[in-house]
Amino acid sequence: MQPRPQIFLIVCIMLGLASCSIVDDTLLTEEIDEFSRGAVVLTAIIESEFELAEDLNTLGFMDNLEFQLELGGHPEPNFKPLFKAMDIAARKNLLTALEGYAETLAVVASGQSISSVYRAFSGAAENLKSLSSDNFSIGHSLSLMDSGQLVSDLSLFDELLILPARDRRLLPIVQKGNTTLKKAATLLYFDIGAPEDQSSKCSYTFPKNDLDATLSSIRLCKGGLRAIVKSAVKFDANIWTDKLAQSSQSDTSNTLPLRDVIRKIVSIQKLGLSFDKLLSDTQAALVAMVAAHKAISDTLKAAQKSRLSSLPAALKSSSFQREVQGLLKAAAETKSVLLELTDNSVTAQNDQTTPTTLQPSGKKDDNQQ
Repeated sequence: MQPRPQIFLIVCIMLGLASCSIVDDTLLTEEIDEFSRGAVVLTAIIESEFELAEDLNTLGFMDNLEFQLELGGHPEPNFKPLFKAMDIAARKNLLTALEGYAETLAVVASGQSISSVYRAFSGAAENLKSLSSDNFSIGHSLSLMDSGQLVSDLSLFDELLILPARDRRLLPIVQKGNTTLKKAATLLYFDIGAPEDQSSKCSYTFPKNDLDATLSSIRLCKGGLRAIVKSAVKFDANIWTDKLAQSSQSDTSNTLPLRDVIRKIVSIQKLGLSFDKLLSDTQAALVAMVAAHKAISDTLKAAQKSRLSSLPAALKSSSFQREVQGLLKAAAETKSVLLELTDNSVTAQNDQTTPTTLQPSGKKDDNQQ
């Protein structure tokens, strides 16, 4: 990466010092660039996780529909997605605004014009003003009042994106962004949720979740994407467990080989474990993102007080980048396994042609939306 002397001038102006040797401009620029790239990739991963959940839901729907038809039933063929279009749109607006803020930091640090960045993301930031906590899976872990406050605070993203047009200095942007970015990360952290019921850890009275506390210390009750994915995995695994029971009682020449059915059950369960780990690691990456942003803010504030001669080792963007790179690999592997399951399911179902008169027992889990 080539040095960017513009940030040196920005820091000089920001500090109002006659001699500007306080912050290594190249290292600071690289730190902000790393943070920005990591945040942009993380938002894309989170968006893809909701898409993967819908793909998993589709797989379960198709497997159940085929199985009931094989059993001679008359299943309802109407597909129901996990999330409403307006709820997905709300998440996309939040992720787009977060991406826009991260890119704004990199552009300001480089001394370039932010006009194109603002045009690309201003619509999403403006839409955050109409967000509702009902669009997210956070009600399990927060009171109605806290849920509403968390979502309403995100409208500040619009102010952060236009701030550089009035003031090109990094410090006020990052300082104002600290709280808003953490609120966004907290909302996403809650929205991903927990796979199990942990309501014993939660209370809406005392001690309730403190939105100002460290992100990793917040308590999750249940619900969210992790619970939805677990339910979808359980639903599809139950279908194939029923197929296993059918295969063991039928003429094996007319049904899927037992070993193939067993492999399918194990593959679906392993997919569930890897998907949940991906979501758990995503929550860890959100924690790392907040820490990296705060480290940049702390560095700029310390530089303003002339306390630094070089960037401290405490800056977190490199570790944040490593978290994100691990997520990229895990997300690709999860998607590959899901695609393989989908392709194998279609192939196996096309090869199986003999229905029976047994009644279907593959029923959706009550927790699946």
